[in-house]
Amino acid sequence: MVKFKALLFLLFFFFIPIFSIAQTVHVVEVRNFEFVPMNVDIAVGDTVEWQWVEGTHTTTSDSTTGQNVWDEPIDIGHQVFRFVITAPGVHHYHCTPHQSIMVGTITATAVNSVDDETNSPEKFQLSQNYPNPFNPVTKIKYEIPLGFATSPFSKGGFVTLKVYDILGNEVATLVNEVKSAGEYEVEFNENNLPSGIYFYQLKAGGFTETRKMVLMK
Repeated sequence: MVKFKALLFLLFFFFIPIFSIAQTVHVVEVRNFEFVPMNVDIAVGDTVEWQWVEGTHTTTSDSTTGQNVWDEPIDIGHQVFRFVITAPGVHHYHCTPHQSIMVGTITATAVNSVDDETNSPEKFQLSQNYPNPFNPVTKIKYEIPLGFATSPFSKGGFVTLKVYDILGNEVATLVNEVKSAGEYEVEFNENNLPSGIYFYQLKAGGFTETRKMVLMK
């Protein structure tokens, strides 16, 4: 019993903290007269890590007030510096000894994963085109549910939306690419087709739906 409690103690104080501090780290190399890469795109809460390669430099934020302010040497004696970006926006920084030529930019985007998941469609949907009948332009809306692109049956999230005439001949391809979850709208503009009944069909993985529309000139 004592050994079991000791094992739980070790798991709690050693393994759990390791998982709790996992985060995304973006590495910027500091070389003579350049930050590599010079422009970094991150999410709010990510860490930027500057690593010394050569020279005597600093990484210094252009801002002097607020929550994202830093000023640290990067040289042979200070080879690594980490900073967590906590506010969205574009954060400019520079090397103080070489400020005129050695600059960098961090673009931080706010992540609202809960909102994104809540607002994502829950199922496939192909809406009726509008207007219908139309001449010669109409719009078609469709929805792709969350998780489609990662499903083993989705073929990597590939989606097609095609238009057929009444004989089943394909007359237009409106969508033919990988799509992530979301709501989409495409425009069908066709001056060369004659008046009549046409069908538009959405295919995404194992999902297929077809609707009818009328072109009236």
